[in-house]
This record gives sequence, structure tokens and C-alpha cells, in this order.
Amino acid sequence: MLAEKAKIVPVAITVDAQGGVDFDSIDMSRFSKCTFVVLLGNAGNTTLLTSIGATEGAKTATVDHTYAAGGAAIGTAVAGSTASCDVLAAWAAAASGTVTANWSNLMVVAEVKASQMGAYRWLTGTITTTNAVACTAVAILTPRYTGNRSVTALK
Repeated sequence: MLAEKAKIVPVAITVDAQGGVDFDSIDMSRFSKCTFVVLLGNAGNTTLLTSIGATEGAKTATVDHTYAAGGAAIGTAVAGSTASCDVLAAWAAAASGTVTANWSNLMVVAEVKASQMGAYRWLTGTITTTNAVACTAVAILTPRYTGNRSVTALK
């Protein structure tokens, strides 16, 4: 079962991300990797930022992440083609923890390894867009030790 191998955490409910929205902060002390799965509406230019801090909500420094976006608008599928919403483009590195792209109506996936966070234990994702847009995000965490029931990753 997926839930025994990964911790699934809803970190942002559908909100207007135009002015910027912080995801719920994640305590990474028991996890080796965080994969954010972000669903965006008609976003226009979108910035994804990953920050770390010593306490929940603290954004003391940015942390590099890798990211990829779906190959087409959400709901689009073309058999045998990369022009489908569930087929990710090539992975790219987001130096300084930030990347801006035109991600209208796309799924974006971003990954942060806990080993990159140094002494910081809290990870916060932030989305900012140029349009008033719905944004929903889930974090899939890779536990250091797996089990059929895990403790919360939130405060």
C-alpha cells in the first residue's frame, strides 16, 4: 500500500495564489524526501519557492529543488504522446529554491531532499501567480523508517 511506503500530507487547499500562498510547513526530521504535487488553474507566470527554517513557518533560507510540469493542461490526454497532463516534462533544477514558469492549468511536481536542508528541519513551499487562481497541493514524504501508521509531519 502506498500509505505504508509514503506519508501523504495535504498542504494547501484550493486558494487564490495570486498574492502568494504558503503551504503548511512540514517537519522533515523523520523523512528523507518531500515531493510536492501542485495543481494550478489559469495561473499565468507562476513562481514556486522552497524555503527552510528552524521553526514552523520560518523561511530563513531557500533550498534547491528539482521540478517538472505536466505535458498538457489538466484533463488532456493523448494516447502514446507526451502531450498529456500526466506525463511530466524533463526534470530541471531550481537553483536558490525558486523557479518561475507559465504553468497555467498544469500539474507541477517538485522534490526536496532532506539532506539538502542542513540543520533546518522545517520545509515550506510557496506559490505566487500573476492571476487570481486556484492552487491545491499535496506533499508525498518518503519516511526514513516505514510503517503502516505514521505520526503527523505537521505541527
